[in-house]
Amino acid sequence: MKKLLLTAAAILTTLNMYGQGTTYQGSVAFNTTGVADSMRVKDTSGANLAAGYVAALYWGAAGETDDRNLTQIGGSTAFLTGAAAGTFFGSGRTITYSSPAANGAILSFQVRAWNGTTTDQSTYQSRLDSGTGFVGKGPIVQLKTQDLTNPLETKPNIWQAVGYTGFTVSPVPEPSVIALGVLGAGALLMLRRRK
Repeated sequence: MKKLLLTAAAILTTLNMYGQGTTYQGSVAFNTTGVADSMRVKDTSGANLAAGYVAALYWGAAGETDDRNLTQIGGSTAFLTGAAAGTFFGSGRTITYSSPAANGAILSFQVRAWNGTTTDQSTYQSRLDSGTGFVGKGPIVQLKTQDLTNPLETKPNIWQAVGYTGFTVSPVPEPSVIALGVLGAGALLMLRRRK
């Protein structure tokens, strides 16, 4: 019995040592100030977003294409007003990850925007779950992050990612509309089954 317990303890210790893993970091600047109009975020009328809207940055592993696998980095930031409407100036965002095994790796990013403040409806999902307001997502883009161990490397802006474009926020679908759509689809399936 003692041998079994000692063997189990040795295996757990070994797994714990290798399970710790090394972490790496990369950093990006979360701002779009000074970008062209095509890179600005707009409402459904085509006007650039301003006061009352916020944006947040989401990240995932390189090559990620499913935005459900992305995680928000830091808090949201407010949109600027006046001539800078449609843009935001957030702070740098540092991402800690375990793979790929390099500081300053290429990662996936997405900007999401919604109406609210940094404290009211402070996440994209909370605005979406509310069933009211406006939400929108940009494309998922790949960007090489700054290697924080290299003092000569500069921090890239999110808008410098290949494929980054502006996007439009639109009304959140009301839960009742979604429910009616599901109900209608179910009724059509039942009718089709009977025939």
